[in-house]
Amino acid sequence: MTIAHHPTDPTLAAFAAGTLDEGRALVVSTHLVGCAVCRGAVRSFERLRGIALEDGEPVGLEEGALQRALRKISSDGPAEATAPDRDHSEARPTPLSAYSLGKWRRIAPGLQWRPVAVPAAEGTRVFMLKAAPGIRIPHHAHAGLEWTCVLQGAFSHRLGRYGAGDFDEADDTIEHQPVVEEGVECICLVALQGQIQLKSWMGRLIQPFIRI
Repeated sequence: MTIAHHPTDPTLAAFAAGTLDEGRALVVSTHLVGCAVCRGAVRSFERLRGIALEDGEPVGLEEGALQRALRKISSDGPAEATAPDRDHSEARPTPLSAYSLGKWRRIAPGLQWRPVAVPAAEGTRVFMLKAAPGIRIPHHAHAGLEWTCVLQGAFSHRLGRYGAGDFDEADDTIEHQPVVEEGVECICLVALQGQIQLKSWMGRLIQPFIRI
């Protein structure tokens, strides 16, 4: 696997610091499975954070903080187990295997999506997107962040080609129309904040019916 596109350094630093919500962290950790370069960068950020903590002045806990934490642990109780969807028709990277998946649902010709049940995504919707070979994803912009890790196949848009393992980090400054390569369907893991804004006249017609 040759990976050409990676998360930005601020994204990797936030991942190392544990400040990303669970949804975005899941997409980054899925990329890290196949990317030794980014795993090394995360380790470096973790070391730097450790040095900063050692050099910093100790700060005391608020009065009663320990008691509040213990009460919360005892009151939460065991979480209800939900059996993950064991669909073996496609590869699933290790970080994703801990989450339950919804059923595939058609949202446009040649395009399907399925939700990923991430309990602490904090405003981030996480889902898988499957596109048929040769399809053009509707031309769109974003009202927030869209982080994508390619699991299978490949797509291209004006910023380059994205194959298996690649990470596409888009924000509200990006407007594009990905085109899926011929040969094999493209499957991606996506963390989305805000809404997708479809730009073509056909896209605007179907926008009210798309609830990703």
